[in-house]
Amino acid sequence: MMRFCFVNVAKVRRTSSVLRASLCLAVALLVGCGGGAGTPAIKTVNLSLSGLTVTKVRTANNAIILLEERLTSIFEDGPQRTLAILQSDGHPIQSYVPPAGWSIVDFAVHPSGDISAILTTAREVRIVRLDPNGSIRSDEPFLDPAAASDPFFDYAGGIKDDTALQPALMHDAARLAPLGESLAVVLRTGRNAIVAYRLDPDVSGAYQRAWRTLIEPGSSILGLGITSGSFDVFGQLENHLSIFVDIDTDATLAMGVVDAPFLNYTFRAHTEYFSEPIAASIGVLLTRVASADGRRLGSIAIDTHDRAELHGLRAVPRGFMLVGRVLSEVRSDGTGWNAFTAFVGSDGTPGPYSVVDVDRGDVFFDVAALPSGRYLALGTTGYVQNPTGESISEAAQPLLALLNSDGSLAQNLGYIGGPRHNQLTTIAPLNGHWLLGGMINGPGTHSGDAQRELIVADGFLRELIVADGF
Repeated sequence: MMRFCFVNVAKVRRTSSVLRASLCLAVALLVGCGGGAGTPAIKTVNLSLSGLTVTKVRTANNAIILLEERLTSIFEDGPQRTLAILQSDGHPIQSYVPPAGWSIVDFAVHPSGDISAILTTAREVRIVRLDPNGSIRSDEPFLDPAAASDPFFDYAGGIKDDTALQPALMHDAARLAPLGESLAVVLRTGRNAIVAYRLDPDVSGAYQRAWRTLIEPGSSILGLGITSGSFDVFGQLENHLSIFVDIDTDATLAMGVVDAPFLNYTFRAHTEYFSEPIAASIGVLLTRVASADGRRLGSIAIDTHDRAELHGLRAVPRGFMLVGRVLSEVRSDGTGWNAFTAFVGSDGTPGPYSVVDVDRGDVFFDVAALPSGRYLALGTTGYVQNPTGESISEAAQPLLALLNSDGSLAQNLGYIGGPRHNQLTTIAPLNGHWLLGGMINGPGTHSGDAQRELIVADGFLRELIVADGF
């Protein structure tokens, strides 16, 4: 039996000590439902961010690190993110704001508590390393002259920039994973190739490259646009350029990308360059690399059968779990999108693929393994989408789901949201509990068409107490 206690009380601002004390009392009572009488009060996390969403959260030692993001319309430059470092009770320590003209797109937390962040412009990349208090230890440009000559397969034209380290259609295609105190960097370059690197720090925290591995060759990628609307709700206009990365306890680095017919040619280029035929005609490709030496361990294609978007990749016991959404059926009422999960074993063996239909439209953004072998998955449910277009409704509810060990739905846990569009986007462990990040009061595709100020959301970071009966 599994018991869930939700820390989901009134909004608490970081500066409100009175409300924080009240929250701690409320949480003590909630903890009592799993721990019995006499459970001591604990400091817990319940942050509310006005006008900012929570994009990613990770924990290390006694710190919480998160990306806070200001939403932008499709006509603005983005992403606009800030790196925030908090104590384990949510009290702020420091924030890092990128220099003017740069976007912080991802971060990784090292065992020492140091934090590496990757910054991009439309063409350039740089790596910043911070100490646990947020002070800069090193800040250096990331250069790779070899990227200009990586193989490229021109199937349908499209836009490329041979000398850039980000694709011409976006500059949110750079991801990090911690390799102890070293760092894995994965880029989609201006030639649309995917390249992985290992960087080892010297005593000052500056990085030296240990290896470079071509994950996927460059190939044609086309843009996806909308004929009306001002906000990209799920990042769906750029999902076919996105990359997802994680590292498992055996130091295997995994990278996931989607194959999107008529938008990119992932499967075709992979087959041609690596001479590895792919039977699936659509889906997701996962590649594993040994982090010690950059040796490719193999790639596996997940056949989603229908048009899909990849939104998350996490290392879990015995392998990796991929999550996203799939257009299972084009329905006139706009409810044909479902969430999906796909498991790949540590040895590259494909595992279960599950389509999860909760309520109208569904998507998973992140997933975490529970000790029992089941999973918590989080995302959005109850939305609708134009059956012949990309417009997504403003109304949507948060989705927190208990999944069986095969990734299928066991139970919708009924997480309560707020007004307008709701998302649960990120999860991380904290002292035996879970931190959930996301947003309420978000926009739909057309919310800001006439009023730009409606492209806004309020973020949150809340603690979830799970007693997983095992």
